[in-house]
Amino acid sequence: MKPMRRFSRNLSVCLTLAALASACDKKPMDKNDPMAQALSKPQRLEMDIGKIEAVPEEKPAEIAHTWAAAIKEQVKLAEADLQTCRNEYLVPFQFDKMRRRNVEFVSITEMDEVCMDGSPEKKKRGPLKILRNLAQEHTGKNAQLDRFIANGMEQLEFFRVFSFMTKKVGAPEIQLVTDLAKASADRVRAVGMDVDKAAGLIAEWPDGTLPDDDPTVVAKAMDATAFKAQLADNYGWLVDDFLGAYDRFANKSWEGYDMPKMTALRTWVAIPRKRLQQDRARLASVTADAKQKAEFEGFFNAVDASLKAIEAGYDRYEKTPKDERGPKDPNRKNVETTQKAAQKFLVAWRAPAK
Repeated sequence: MKPMRRFSRNLSVCLTLAALASACDKKPMDKNDPMAQALSKPQRLEMDIGKIEAVPEEKPAEIAHTWAAAIKEQVKLAEADLQTCRNEYLVPFQFDKMRRRNVEFVSITEMDEVCMDGSPEKKKRGPLKILRNLAQEHTGKNAQLDRFIANGMEQLEFFRVFSFMTKKVGAPEIQLVTDLAKASADRVRAVGMDVDKAAGLIAEWPDGTLPDDDPTVVAKAMDATAFKAQLADNYGWLVDDFLGAYDRFANKSWEGYDMPKMTALRTWVAIPRKRLQQDRARLASVTADAKQKAEFEGFFNAVDASLKAIEAGYDRYEKTPKDERGPKDPNRKNVETTQKAAQKFLVAWRAPAK
């Protein structure tokens, strides 16, 4: 009997609740009921706009339109490709495979695009075009930039030989071809350290850095001691390597499958040529006596003579047929002699003051 009574009681509760629910559905809402009033109003989300902090609009960084900023950007682009060229193509290059006439492990077309030529289809300038522009328009305007241009051109010239050798794997003297390719690659990697160093220094320039041929720089007052130090810094690394550059790019560069590297040699001559023009004008702003000014003129003349000696060798490597050159360059001795004359001034100017 107990289960039946429990069931009856539950059924009674359920019927009662159902009746109440039905009654609620039919009973009109009491307008005085606070809950009913709240439910009858449309619900709105209130937000205190004044308490929300406005996010400041991010302004694009201003681009400095200066000579230094433009040069830094060009150097950065060229140096990135020159570095990629060395690290991704020359360092891992497999010369053992090349000696077996196999260069299928590298895309020579892609290598040339990165290392030298760029790609018109990809709308990408190569380092050769950038460096040519820098050499034509900006040599002599900053010693660090001069180093980047000269060393960058040297890397390009030796890479050109390396690349040419990779295309001569069908030549009968494959051993000589491979050895020349390796020697050229070694020189590219060696000069690459100077390229990176110069690029790193240029990257640190303030955007307001002025070129050395700016009228305000040329007219800036300077005493004789400071001018000597400046000349030693700007010319020393070039003059000290005049004979070495002549040998690398011309005298020692044409034997066997090798070839003269006249673009690089002309660049080494163009830099001090531009500087001579500027520094002869700058001498008017230097506080110096007659003896000191004569010393400066003597240095300028010595550098000019050395440059003319180098230029005298151009025809031998650009116009004289290879089989008519002979084993000895008669012009080399003059390059060496005139170089030593210019170096005498630098040795004295570099000596510590007593």
